[in-house]
Amino acid sequence: MLGELGELLCGECEGRRSAADITLFKSLGLGVEDVAVAHYLHGRALATGVGVQVELGGRRRLGD
Repeated sequence: MLGELGELLCGECEGRRSAADITLFKSLGLGVEDVAVAHYLHGRALATGVGVQVELGGRRRLGD
């Protein structure tokens, strides 16, 4: 069965029927997906107390 994620979520196509079925997800590089994953992982890191905070950047002047 072939379908897109949106079609699956709307019930327009059938999902996996057994553990032997293969699911392939092709990401199109949408920035909103990257931000959502980063947000989720940051929350999980804070909740579990793992990771290292890194300060990025430095002093910046307006217009740079």
